[in-house]
Amino acid sequence: MPEPMDKPQFDALIARHGIPLTEAEREGIRAVTGHILAMAERVRTPREAGAEMAVTFGPKAAQ
Repeated sequence: MPEPMDKPQFDALIARHGIPLTEAEREGIRAVTGHILAMAERVRTPREAGAEMAVTFGPKAAQ
């Protein structure tokens, strides 16, 4: 399980963006930051064209 972001780092990030959160909201969001960072890393990984879905469709012609 990914480790959450350090509390000082998370607090600085939230303060920089001016997001008003209660302490409970802060801890709830901080608890999942490890998963968010892991997902962002997977999404930003360059992939070959073969990794793209091969599904295409053609819209129906107007009748």
